[in-house]
Amino acid sequence: MSQQNQLNTTQRVLKHVLLWSVFGYCYHSAINLLVKMAMDAQPEHILVTALLYCLGFNLLVGHLITKYDKYWPEIAAIFIACIGLLVVPVLLVGTQAILSRPLLAGILISLPILTFAVRLIKRKLTKN
Repeated sequence: MSQQNQLNTTQRVLKHVLLWSVFGYCYHSAINLLVKMAMDAQPEHILVTALLYCLGFNLLVGHLITKYDKYWPEIAAIFIACIGLLVVPVLLVGTQAILSRPLLAGILISLPILTFAVRLIKRKLTKN
């Protein structure tokens, strides 16, 4: 029985990692689009505008992560952010495709934090 249970846990982890990887690629595409939109909208304040756009987007992504991942949403957020912001750009273009450090740090840190906050808000709303 424990072998069957372990297989189910292994399958669950594999399923989540595969789904998170695909989501990470989509996340990469969306973040790149947001940064390009920020460059078009505010050429003199690209970093601040891009970060604000990405924070709003990360709030939406946090909602989606907590909606579809009931087991490990914060781990999913960290994995998705790392895949989308580090792995995919390096694989597709190279290290020159990685965002500037301040923007990268802000986006990487904000996704797990906002995912956690969204999960707490959803819990409080279901209690009321």
